[in-house]
Amino acid sequence: MKASEASLYEFITKSNIKFVIPVYQRNYDWTEKHCKILLNDIKEVSKKNRKDFVDIIV
Repeated sequence: MKASEASLYEFITKSNIKFVIPVYQRNYDWTEKHCKILLNDIKEVSKKNRKDFVDIIV
């Protein structure tokens, strides 16, 4: 596996990825409204060209 640096917005919008919620986290599932709020926040941060650390994404 090769580590690389990318903005979270780029990662979400330009990758051919599928998000899967593990069984043990399904009690914490969000509504579509919550997901839209999160993605909107990510988009706004990316517009400000800030660099925030988001740990490892596998």
